[in-house]
Amino acid sequence: MPLNGKRVLYYGCGPTVYDSSHLGHARCFITYDVVRRYLRFAGYDVTFVRNITDVDDKIINRAKERGVLPEQVARENTYTFWRDMAALNVDWPDYEPRCTEYIVQMIEFIQDLIDKKHAYAAGGDVYFDVASFKDYGQLKKQSVADMMVGAREDQVRSQGELIERKRHPADFALWKGAADDEPGWKSPWGRGRPGWHIECSVMVKHVLGETIDLHGGGQDLIFPHHENEKAQSEAAQGKRLAKYWMHNNFLQVDSEKMSKSLGNFRTIHNVLTMYSPDAVRMFLLQTHYRSPIDMTEEVMNASRNATLRLIRAARLVTQNNGAAGAAVETFNTDPDLKPFLNDFVDAMNDDFHTPQAVSVLFALADKAFAVADNAKASATADKASAAGATVAAGESPHKYATLLKYLAGVLGFTLEDTAHNIDTLTGQQVMDLVLSLRKMARDKKDFQMSDQIRDGLQQLGIKIMDSKGGDSTWERL
Repeated sequence: MPLNGKRVLYYGCGPTVYDSSHLGHARCFITYDVVRRYLRFAGYDVTFVRNITDVDDKIINRAKERGVLPEQVARENTYTFWRDMAALNVDWPDYEPRCTEYIVQMIEFIQDLIDKKHAYAAGGDVYFDVASFKDYGQLKKQSVADMMVGAREDQVRSQGELIERKRHPADFALWKGAADDEPGWKSPWGRGRPGWHIECSVMVKHVLGETIDLHGGGQDLIFPHHENEKAQSEAAQGKRLAKYWMHNNFLQVDSEKMSKSLGNFRTIHNVLTMYSPDAVRMFLLQTHYRSPIDMTEEVMNASRNATLRLIRAARLVTQNNGAAGAAVETFNTDPDLKPFLNDFVDAMNDDFHTPQAVSVLFALADKAFAVADNAKASATADKASAAGATVAAGESPHKYATLLKYLAGVLGFTLEDTAHNIDTLTGQQVMDLVLSLRKMARDKKDFQMSDQIRDGLQQLGIKIMDSKGGDSTWERL
């Protein structure tokens, strides 16, 4: 239950914008999207925040590789991230704070931790004193001695330098001193920039409050990011950071973790050139978010085919003369629809069990097809016999298809019918085929057919140009 009635405060860790987002990111952000959509469907007032990390060692290093400013790298990849999220039909967050917008608040937060003896300055850096917080390791359910230090400052500091500065190997950076050629802000400890973990604590506090209902992220964020975020927030504020923590599991490609070095790195943009957004969402939601998932060509093709079945069933809404939204009001009162709705709600109330919820969509599709087939059989019988049987009153595929589209929307599916959409490559291939058929007609001296094809294309705004050699080219008018 939420902390405050029907209001849900939800924070999901967003991207570090140093590169294009990959399919593993898509799993995380689609999980956020489904959770928020369902909570709102269930009647909760959800405020969702997803941050953007726009200053970080990875961004700085990428900028140096390219010979550009770090803010250019961050800006370009932020725009790319927004494009990918829109393409995946992921709803915009209610707030999307960026790290660089909260530097002043981060400095104040860090100073408060120092004043409370939970942090210390060392050589222009500031570190959180893990030993000062007795509950450190609670989220990962391990003792400090069992956990390896994993803070991102390891990327720019030598181990020897860290040992000299830190009181304990697990202490993590709240503030990092910046070199002259790196982004930096003035602070009581010298020019520098915030550590990775501090930004989320500060943005949660200033956008949502000191304690929230739900905090999400990928499983790889449990430690060190969320463990450290939890420690610094609770040490500073004296109250828990989040009532519930939610972490989605990893995504692999052909049973291997995604890696550029392995050549199996799949950006969202790349995947969407081969599969529709609904097919990608189908692939991800047919596995529970807490379970690992393996991307293979076979599984992706199966997801595409499964999505097409739902789209074909959804067409039955418009094929019936009734209004598409007419059945929405009867979902809870129609005895035919109520069992499907109950099964969907039960599935999603069981820790957002999307595989079971998706199965309800297919059950509705099956029912819609079966009713449609019965209706066709009845119509055929009516023609054969004046006294032929008719379909029972109210029993039409329309209402099942309408509920299907409604519940699919709760999971973020568009069920956009693109069966007759032709991409540029396919369009080129179709034109090549048309010109080939026209050449065959000309070779057979069937000039009537040849002229008919040319004139028909002309009416469509396509000009055909014949060469002396017999080949033809075309262009849009």
